[in-house]
Amino acid sequence: MDSRPARGFEVVVRPGFAVTMASLVVVYGAFHVLASRRAGTPVSWLESLNWGAAVTVLILLGTLLHELGHVAAGVAAGHRWTKAVLNGSGIGVVIEPRPHGWHRVLRSIAGPVAHLLFAVPLLAVAVAGADGGLAVVQAETSVWWVGGLSSLFLALLNALPIPGLDGAKVLAGLREVLAGARG
Repeated sequence: MDSRPARGFEVVVRPGFAVTMASLVVVYGAFHVLASRRAGTPVSWLESLNWGAAVTVLILLGTLLHELGHVAAGVAAGHRWTKAVLNGSGIGVVIEPRPHGWHRVLRSIAGPVAHLLFAVPLLAVAVAGADGGLAVVQAETSVWWVGGLSSLFLALLNALPIPGLDGAKVLAGLREVLAGARG
């Protein structure tokens, strides 16, 4: 456990956060316009921007749960959540002290697992339509389907062993564990 005096909790909002969220609303709104036209049910841009905002909120909620997965794993290991950062890539958290070994592995993997667990119910709601199923064309214009697929994509992407993503942190933690076992 850290013996330093406790600092207050800090929330940092960077300008890139608003730009990213607005961009997601526009991109998902444009997708909705095109998918609706393809399905033969054209909609207005305003309705599509509203739809894009709903999908963006779902993605933001999934990202928040992802970060809370990291927080839960860190708190379970006796660490402190000291900062939330809203930036151009979404939401991030700072948990002190920095984890090592198995704590690093578990804390890093907790985020993508939480994100995955968020995506599954969204996809289930989308496919459990009144008629027992959902056609592909209907799925393209379902907030639940697009939000679920986007969350699933983000969970899997973040699990890749690419520097800066959780998958790379899992591998770094495993290397620490193996180095400790040999040493």
